Amino acid sequence: MKITIITICNKNNKLFEEITNRYSSLISKKYNLNFINIGFKTTKNKKNLYVEEYKKALSYVDRNSILIALDENGLKLSSLQFAEKMTNWNESSADIFFIIGGPDGLTEHVTDKANAVISLSKMTFPHHLLKVILTEQIYRAMCIISNHPYHRQ
Repeated sequence: MKITIITICNKNNKLFEEITNRYSSLISKKYNLNFINIGFKTTKNKKNLYVEEYKKALSYVDRNSILIALDENGLKLSSLQFAEKMTNWNESSADIFFIIGGPDGLTEHVTDKANAVISLSKMTFPHHLLKVILTEQIYRAMCIISNHPYHRQ
């Protein structure tokens, strides 16, 4: 199974990239993990959303894959529930695409196309930190699924 994390973000941060890379290397033992970063270049529309960037992001999502939109208004899951979702998605044999929205959130076009809309917290985080949290949760789910002690060390 291939997992791709798509972000709409203009900034890079080496500190967060190092942590993300650490979890990526652990995840890569089981899953093929990829990142696509799309910088926003167009002007905002009336709702302050980057429509062209979201169209570009969706163009990367394969037709028979699973699209998970990360949104503050999405379903709140525990780590165990997230691991259960990962198991279900893995059993479908489809690739998984996570999309992290731009500074003003996702468009309805994206959330309507998503197979699931989830929230990693009620709080708002910068993109780089959210990418770290997501990769850590994917690794944690992988450990829960395989009964590895990482989840409760």
